[in-house]
Amino acid sequence: MKRVRAVSGYQIARQSMALTLSILLIPFASGTLNAQGGYAPLDAPGLDQLVAPIALYPDSLVAQVLTASTYPQQVNDADAWSQQNAGLPPQQRADIANGMPWDPSVKALTAFPSVLDNMARNNSWTSALGNAYYNQPGDVMNAVQAARVQAQQAGYLRSTPQQRVYYDGPQILIAPVNPAVVYVPYYNPWRLYGGWVSPWGGFYVAPPPLGLAVGLGLGFAAVGISIGLFAHYGWGFNAWAPNWHGGPVFYNHAAYYSRSATVFNHGNFGGYNRGVFEHAGRGVPANFHPGATGFARGPVGGQPGFNRPAPAAAARPAGGEFANRPLAHSPAAAARAAAPAARPAPSYAAPAPHAAAPSHAAAPSHAAAPSHAAAAHAAPHSSGHEHK
Repeated sequence: MKRVRAVSGYQIARQSMALTLSILLIPFASGTLNAQGGYAPLDAPGLDQLVAPIALYPDSLVAQVLTASTYPQQVNDADAWSQQNAGLPPQQRADIANGMPWDPSVKALTAFPSVLDNMARNNSWTSALGNAYYNQPGDVMNAVQAARVQAQQAGYLRSTPQQRVYYDGPQILIAPVNPAVVYVPYYNPWRLYGGWVSPWGGFYVAPPPLGLAVGLGLGFAAVGISIGLFAHYGWGFNAWAPNWHGGPVFYNHAAYYSRSATVFNHGNFGGYNRGVFEHAGRGVPANFHPGATGFARGPVGGQPGFNRPAPAAAARPAGGEFANRPLAHSPAAAARAAAPAARPAPSYAAPAPHAAAPSHAAAPSHAAAPSHAAAAHAAPHSSGHEHK
């Protein structure tokens, strides 16, 4: 009996010591969890990774995706709804989407089922993109422009029958040729940039849709998406534009702050901008000129809707709808562009669109710089200013 009591006492002492250590370690464990759960600002290569799949989309579609990515659960819900209602007529789909309790950016993406599906399939990437945009909007806008510079210098980003590519100062703009029809480019981001950007782990790249019209580095679905039906609700394609100067995207000519409560540092939009593209380094193209510099940080505010009037300069750009300067490219890129047959075309993999509406065979896009009013989202008449 004495031996039993001795062993029991020893066991009790061990258990008491373990319990004491556990209590003492709780604050440290909590701190570690909090650190893991917080937002860690991304460097240029990390941001390049996030924006690569969408950087070559038309400008307005980029604005929609960035805002919608701050609502990953809504994106999932909208994608499930889109697949379930793929056979409905376009007008009926638009009417139903308008009544859904989703952010306007998510509603806007219902016009582009393939883009919505891509975001839902890659939900972890979508969430990371949303957190990056919310916390580092200036850095994200610069990352999109840096990716476009890389694609343009490689000879892949050029005007096509589906979209036109322009300069507005140092910024590269992408707009649909036809203001009523939008084409979304299909490309494999991990191949198009030629190793400049590392693949996002686990990112799903769907096969290209049937009838893909292969271009120079980019592919387009044979039929574009008519956006007229979605314009009646205020959240359609022409309502959105990116802010290349680093603030929140523009929605109906106003700065639009996401109201998502799931993003890190909710209520402190832009609080982690680091200016990582404002100096040379890994992930920054040579001689890159960032458009977003010194973005003001701080709490958002402005209830309800976080919708603030855009700066006066954003409504009407100096020098006309688009600056009259062609996109320059390197001689090597020009040679590759002139002889595409000598260079194997990269495989195009993007989410296959849902057979939603008869007129929706591709995912739409939109183009307008933050400085462009909604009516100026379509590309102007050909004047030799675009990069051909």
